Amino acid sequence: MRRLVVFLVTLLGLVAYFSSPASLQQPPRTVEQRGGFDISGPYEVDPNWPKKTWPAPGRIWGSQAGVYPESADKVFLVSRGEIELPKDLKISPNFPGNWGALNRGGATGEVPVFRNNILVVDRQGNLIESWTQWDHLFEGGRGPHQIYVQPYDPERHVWIVDDMNHVIHKFTNDGKTKVFTLGEMGVFGPNDDLQHFNRPTMIDWLPDGTFFVSDGYANSRVVKFNKDGKPLLWWGSMAPGKKDGEFTVPHGIAVGDDRRVYVSDRFNRQIQVFDENGIFKDKWPSGYCHSLSMSRDQHLWCYDGDHEQFIKYDLRGHIETVFGRYGTYPGATWGVHQIAADSEGNMYGAEVFGGRTQKFVPKANANPHDLFWGRELAPRTPATPISTVTLAAPNAGATAARVNPNTPIPSFAGSWNFDKARSQMAGSGGMGSGVGEPPIAMDVKQSANEIAISLKYASESVGRPLTAVFTLDGQVGQVPDPQDARPSYNYKRIGTWDGARLILRTIHGLTNVREVWVLEGNELKMQRAAQTPGGADSATRNLVYSKGS
Repeated sequence: MRRLVVFLVTLLGLVAYFSSPASLQQPPRTVEQRGGFDISGPYEVDPNWPKKTWPAPGRIWGSQAGVYPESADKVFLVSRGEIELPKDLKISPNFPGNWGALNRGGATGEVPVFRNNILVVDRQGNLIESWTQWDHLFEGGRGPHQIYVQPYDPERHVWIVDDMNHVIHKFTNDGKTKVFTLGEMGVFGPNDDLQHFNRPTMIDWLPDGTFFVSDGYANSRVVKFNKDGKPLLWWGSMAPGKKDGEFTVPHGIAVGDDRRVYVSDRFNRQIQVFDENGIFKDKWPSGYCHSLSMSRDQHLWCYDGDHEQFIKYDLRGHIETVFGRYGTYPGATWGVHQIAADSEGNMYGAEVFGGRTQKFVPKANANPHDLFWGRELAPRTPATPISTVTLAAPNAGATAARVNPNTPIPSFAGSWNFDKARSQMAGSGGMGSGVGEPPIAMDVKQSANEIAISLKYASESVGRPLTAVFTLDGQVGQVPDPQDARPSYNYKRIGTWDGARLILRTIHGLTNVREVWVLEGNELKMQRAAQTPGGADSATRNLVYSKGS
């Protein structure tokens, strides 16, 4: 009898369980789930976005620097040109189309052709248009650095940062007109020069059009501008920053509804927080944060290059979401340089090393709180007609100082010694023992059509040339590199005299050194911009050399 009672009670319990709503929603597992890793968190990658239709035959996308969706149907991409596919490599039928998948290093280590730098694609990944009319702007640098649609602007102007050329371009939304350029192409300045940048990186805006620029790789500051592009103030430091309010490569910047400015102090691996006038408020550890972006629900999204992961912070610095893994297969990432999201919660990541831009689509069961929601853009209004007509003022240009290109070139010949005490040394980036290191002595020989330089460095570097010859006809001279037989890695040298300045450029693969020499008696002043393949270790500085006996 006792056994019968136990059996009936057990039977009634099982009947009650299997007839309950909970049991219908969560049936008992018959197979135990083991292992696994959720690489893309609340997202799944669209492996066919964008469609690979625009690189020329035999070429592939170059390093992908930036992405910004105006909407899910109109996404802007900036690419550092196109790279030639290796001729000695048999391409697999399953090749996904991005440089990183070739297992030949990052896309920044190859020499691109600056073509199809600014692109617009739709939600299916189809190419809508390529702004090839502006490809020429990126020659002499390393291509675009970031792209934005100004979020509070009813005309939705497009802004592109070019770090190596030290400028920011503003375009009409259709790409037909360049409205203005902030900074001066190829010219850099120190922290207190508000007319020039020194390797700028990112931008963000307040609703009234005021905007902030992180500047950047070589300068260590943030610059605030009014809506018309007039500089208002700056904050930061030239020395490698360690104190609150100082930076070592302020790479990312984002502005919240609280009007606070969030800066990724990348080399110090922290995020610093300021009010809109640069007063320090807070900081927290962040890892090597390449990109920083503010979401519609007021969370800060960062891509951490130390761990190749996406991180979502609240505005006090608490981590709410983390996902991601290094790789070149779909869904994994390698060096995401800019992250952005559209109003539907699709997330985009442009990879400088992997050489691709990926679109991450919310999973069907994703928790909305875990998603990256792009800020709503201002409603569209018709574009204001742009006029390039300028009324001539009386006697315009009569007193303006003009350089006469026919002014004879002076003699730079002689021995020159580096004056470190009077030179502007690097506060961040290179200029230690790499391409950015200045020679400590130069012996210059000069003829009517040629400048020949013998170089001496403080540190020895295998493979670095110790002589350089420039012809003064503006033509490119090429010298093979004994360490690398590929023609693209010849030492290409160009020398020009503009009537006041001697401009010397040496290009070696993606290494690009540009020097502007100005002679003042027994003093040689040199403005030197040195770009390394990855870009982060470049240096741009003002140097002084004294004439030897």
